[in-house]
Amino acid sequence: MKNLILGIVIFFNIQNCIAQSFINLANGKPVTTSWNESKTKRFTDASLITGGVRFDPKGKNHWIEIDLTAEFKIGGIQLYFDHAGILPLRDFSFQYKKAENWVNIPNSAYKNNFASTLNFTLPEPISSSAIRMMVTCETTFGILEIQVWGKDVPAQSYGLQIEKEVPFQTVKHLVCVNQVAYNFNAPKGFTVPTAKTNLPFFIKEKDTDKVVFQGKLQNGKGDFTGFNPIDFKGKEYFIYVEGDGLMSGSSFPFVIGKYAIQNMAYQPAVEFFNDARSMVGSHASAYGGTAWRDGTYYTYEVPSMVLLYLSNPEAFDKMPVTLSWAKEKEFLFSTGFKATKEPNDKDAISTAKAYYSQLPPPKSDNIPDIIQNIRFGIGWNLLDPVSADPSGDLLGEQLHGQTIEQFAFFLYGYPAYQQYIEKEFYQMVLDSTLKWWTRSGLLDVQTTIGNGKGRHCPGHSILPNLLMYEVAKREKLENSGKYLEAAKNQTKWIIENADWNNPAFTKGQRQSEHKLVTGLAFFMTNYPEQAPRGLKQKLVEWAENVVSLSDNMWDFRKFDKNNWTLPGYNEAGNVIAFPACGLSVAMVLDNGSLRKRLVELAYAHYDNFNGRNPQNAHCANHPELGFVGIEKVWPFPDPRHDVCARLENVRGALCSLPGSEMYPFNPNGLPRHGEGWTVYNANWNVSLAYLNFYENVSTHSWK
Repeated sequence: MKNLILGIVIFFNIQNCIAQSFINLANGKPVTTSWNESKTKRFTDASLITGGVRFDPKGKNHWIEIDLTAEFKIGGIQLYFDHAGILPLRDFSFQYKKAENWVNIPNSAYKNNFASTLNFTLPEPISSSAIRMMVTCETTFGILEIQVWGKDVPAQSYGLQIEKEVPFQTVKHLVCVNQVAYNFNAPKGFTVPTAKTNLPFFIKEKDTDKVVFQGKLQNGKGDFTGFNPIDFKGKEYFIYVEGDGLMSGSSFPFVIGKYAIQNMAYQPAVEFFNDARSMVGSHASAYGGTAWRDGTYYTYEVPSMVLLYLSNPEAFDKMPVTLSWAKEKEFLFSTGFKATKEPNDKDAISTAKAYYSQLPPPKSDNIPDIIQNIRFGIGWNLLDPVSADPSGDLLGEQLHGQTIEQFAFFLYGYPAYQQYIEKEFYQMVLDSTLKWWTRSGLLDVQTTIGNGKGRHCPGHSILPNLLMYEVAKREKLENSGKYLEAAKNQTKWIIENADWNNPAFTKGQRQSEHKLVTGLAFFMTNYPEQAPRGLKQKLVEWAENVVSLSDNMWDFRKFDKNNWTLPGYNEAGNVIAFPACGLSVAMVLDNGSLRKRLVELAYAHYDNFNGRNPQNAHCANHPELGFVGIEKVWPFPDPRHDVCARLENVRGALCSLPGSEMYPFNPNGLPRHGEGWTVYNANWNVSLAYLNFYENVSTHSWK
C-alpha cells in the first residue's frame, strides 16, 4: 500500500513539475504600441474573454512591444487573433531586443496568414528582455492575446481563460436539404447531422406521403442521385429519417426537375440587378458611386450578367420586360427626383443623367431586362471609368483594371445581343476599351495577391484577355496576339507561383476566387495548343486540393485543414461561386473519380446556399422578395436598415451563410455579418451560367 501511495505522490509531483515548466513570460507585462493604444493590458491578460485590441493601420507599418522586465530564455510565441467580422492579421514578424538594438527573430516573418491562432516555436531559445511584433495590414486587424513562453512551449490555449462552447442539443433529427430544387440526372445529396449511425432514409411525395425512394445514410449524409422521377411535374418531395433514439425528422420540401435549379433562380437573379441600380433602382442613391449600389471595380456585375445571358439566351429573351429607359429618364430629370448623399458618390447623379442624355438611346422599348442592365453598367463605366472602393481601399480613386475588364465581356458577347444594342454604342465601348486596356495595366503580369476582402484575386486578367483576343480577331484588329500573350504570361506566373495549399490563392480570395479558376479552365478548354506547359496539371492539382478538403458530411470545401471558412468575413460569396470553379475545371479533367467527385462537390455547394448547411437555412433573408421554394430563411440579417446600399429591400438579395463557428454542426454558433452585397448576386449569376454550360442548356458555345 505504501508503494502505491508513493507511486501516486510521485506521479502528481511530476505532473506539477511539467505544468510549472510552462511559463508565460508576457503575462501581465507592460505593452506599448506605435499608435499609443490605451487598452494595452488586453494583449497580455491571459484571457480571450475580456476582448482584444483592434486597429486600422491603413497600410502603414506599426509595432507592438512587450517589456518582459528582465532577461529570459524565450522558446516560443503564441498569438490569438480577433476574427469576429474581420480578417486575422495577414503580414507580421517578430524581433527581440539585444542590448539596445532590435534584431529579427529567424524564420518569424509571416505572409498571407489566414489562421486565427499561431504557434511559433523558435529552433533555439534566445535571451532577451523584450519582444516586438512588427505588423503590416491594409485593413483593421485585432489581437486578443500574445503569449511569450520560456524554453518549454505548451500546446495552444494553455493558461488562457476561454469561454466554453455549449454543445447544440436537440430531441429530433434535422434533415438538411436544398430547399429549392434538385436537377435531373445530377448529383443529389443531403445531410442529417444528428445521425449517429447509418440510418435508413425515405423520400416521400409531399401530397400523398407515399415512399418513392429509399436508401441508407453514410456518415451523416445521404445520396439520391439515382432518383429521377418521370412524373415529377407539380410534385414536391421530402426526406424522412428516424432512429438513434431521437424523434423522427423530415426535411423541408423540394422539387426535382430538368434544369430546376436554374429555372427557379432566373427571375430573382435578374430582379436583383433591376432594383440595385444606382439612382434609378429601388432607392435613389449610389453608395460607392458605381452603376450598382455597393458595387465597386471588382464586384463583377456586368461580366456575371453577360455570362448568364450567353448560357441561356432563349430563357431571358422570353422573360417579361419590366424596365423602361424612357420612364427612367423621365424620373431622373423630374423636379421631384431627390437622391440621398452616400460615400464615394460625388459624380453619381451627373453620370446617371449623362447615361440617359449623352449616350445613344436603346433600339426599342422591348429589350430584356438583363440586357438593359448590361447596357446600363457598361454605359456608366464608359462615362465614368474612375472609381474608389468605399470600404477602406488604399488605392483610392483611379482607373482600375478590373473596371476595364468588364468591357471585354460586353464586347465578346455582343453578337448574341446585337439585335438589342445599337452598333454606335458598341463602337464607343470598343474604342474606349482599346484606349484604356494598356493604360490600366491589363497587358502586364499581375503579381499582387489580394487579401480576404477579395479585391485583387491573382490571375483575374486571364479570362478578360482571352475574350479580348477573340474580339480583336473578330474585328480584324492589328496585334490581336498581344491579348493571348498577356493571358499566357499571366498563366505562366500562376503555374509557377500559386500554391493551392495556401488559401491566399484559393478560398482566401473569398468571392473573387472564381476569376482565377474559370480563367485557367477557359484557357485550357479553348486553347490547349497555346496553353502554357503544366496548365492542365495545375488544374488537376487544384481539384485534388479541393477534394482533400471536402471529406465531410456537408460535402463542403473547407478553407484549410483547421478552418471551415475564411476567418472573420461572411462566407456567402465564395460558396455561391464555387460551383463555377468546380464545373469549369471538371470540363477540363479526364473522366474518372476526380472529375466525378468535383462535380458532386459543385452541386453540393448549390445545395449549401439553398439550405443544406448547419443552420438548415437558405442564404436569403427575405423570401417574399422574388424567391420561390424557400421554407427557412437566413435568421441573422443585418440589424441596420435604410443605410449603405439598402439591399435589404431589393428583390433577390442574398444575405449570409454559416462560418466556422457553426461547423461541423453547431447552429448556436455566432453568425457572421448579415449584410447582402452586389457581388454575392453577381456570383450567383456566374454559378448559374456555368451550370448551364456544364449541362449544355444552350446552343451557345462558351468560346
